[in-house]
Amino acid sequence: MQALLYFRAQVFLFFKQHDRALHTFERFLAEYPEHQGAWSTAGFLYAEKGRFQDAIAAFERAVALNPRDTASLFNLGFALQRAGRHAAAIERFQQAVDLQPSLDRAWYGLGLSLAYEDRHAEAAAKFQEAARLQPLSPFPRYQLAGAWFKLGEHEKVRAEYRRVKGFDPKVAEQLRRDFGVPQDPD
Repeated sequence: MQALLYFRAQVFLFFKQHDRALHTFERFLAEYPEHQGAWSTAGFLYAEKGRFQDAIAAFERAVALNPRDTASLFNLGFALQRAGRHAAAIERFQQAVDLQPSLDRAWYGLGLSLAYEDRHAEAAAKFQEAARLQPLSPFPRYQLAGAWFKLGEHEKVRAEYRRVKGFDPKVAEQLRRDFGVPQDPD
C-alpha cells in the first residue's frame, strides 16, 4: 500500500494535479510519517498554495528526518521568509550554505532576509556571493546595489549598474531608476 499511495501522489504531481497530489501526500504521511521526501514535497505544495505555516511545519519535519538535506533547509528558509520570520529564515539559509556553499539561491535568500532586518553590510556580502555563483543573473546584483545604496556607497551602486547593463539592460534601467544612478551620456 505504501508504494502505491506514494506512486499515486507522484503521478498527480507529474500531471500538475497539485490539489490531488497534496491530498494524497497528506494521506500517505498520515500512515508513513517517517518519509522525508514526502514531507519535503508536501511542503513545496503547501508553499505553492500560499499556506506557509503548513509549509514550514512540513519542511521542519523533512529537516528533522534529514538535517543535511540542503533543498529542505533552503525551502524551510524560503517559507519562513515568506511568513515574515526573517531571523529563523537566516538561520536555515545559513545552514544550507554551510552544507552546500554553491547553493546560490540560499545566498540570495540569506541576503534578502538580512536586508529586511536592516543588516545591509551583511546582506551585501551574501548578494556578492550569490552574484559570484550566478554571474549572469541580474537579481543578486540588483539587490547588492540596493544594499550599497542603503549604506551610502553610491560609487558601488554605479559599478553594479554598469555590470548589469552589460548583460541585462532592462534590469539595469530599473536599478538606475530605483537607486538614482545618473543616466549615462549618449
